[in-house]
Amino acid sequence: MTVFPQDRPGPVVFLGGGPGLAVAYAADPLRRAGFAEGWAFFEQPGCGDSAPPDPVTAQTVLDAAATLVAERAEEGAVSLVAHSWGAWLALALLDRLPPGRIARAVLLHPAPPTRAGRDAGVAALFARLSPEAMGRAAPLMARTDAEAGRAIMAILLPAYCGRPTDLPDFDLALVPPVYHGVSASLGDDDQRGILAAHAGRLTLVFGEADVFSHDLYAQHGGVPAGLDVATLPGGHFGFLEDVAGFEAILRRRGVI
Repeated sequence: MTVFPQDRPGPVVFLGGGPGLAVAYAADPLRRAGFAEGWAFFEQPGCGDSAPPDPVTAQTVLDAAATLVAERAEEGAVSLVAHSWGAWLALALLDRLPPGRIARAVLLHPAPPTRAGRDAGVAALFARLSPEAMGRAAPLMARTDAEAGRAIMAILLPAYCGRPTDLPDFDLALVPPVYHGVSASLGDDDQRGILAAHAGRLTLVFGEADVFSHDLYAQHGGVPAGLDVATLPGGHFGFLEDVAGFEAILRRRGVI
């Protein structure tokens, strides 16, 4: 095994949101920023060009993510950068993989670590929609085609942002069968014990205008004493609104 100098950052794996969101929404703008060119961007099975498993469940997505992280860990302890629902994956990987595989996990605009917390966040998100937008979104939620997935995200994006924004052009391509399959398989999961056990290796980053806020996370998951917390301006995609601020957070913590 190759041994890297102590001051050289290890490999980084990015875990996207959804579930069922093709990772290009983050990979494309972050690679253009320059600092993420060497990152591995995990594509959830069934999204992008990856083949869907049968069935699509939280476990099949976790299995695929664990395989990728284990491969990258051959180069050194991995730092996870996880957005939104990707925080569930990051915590599950911390719980599953042997010590030494993961150096740190940075959770961007994280969904709370309980089912009740995630449901509360989704309810707050939909509460930001106008009745007209809700009327357009409702029939789309029952469809399974890619066009419907993109249309849903276009309707939801202003609610996710919470205020006017100058986000870069990006492709929010939700894959409904993956979203529904993973969501149905999660049940009443609770990751608060994992959060507490690995608090020393975690950084949580919240957006000032995000419905998935620090207060929501604290209410439904608790924030262990000493947990590293940072804030970015903007909403649920604040790390793309302020890429320089996001980069600074990673550099201060030795991720890059």
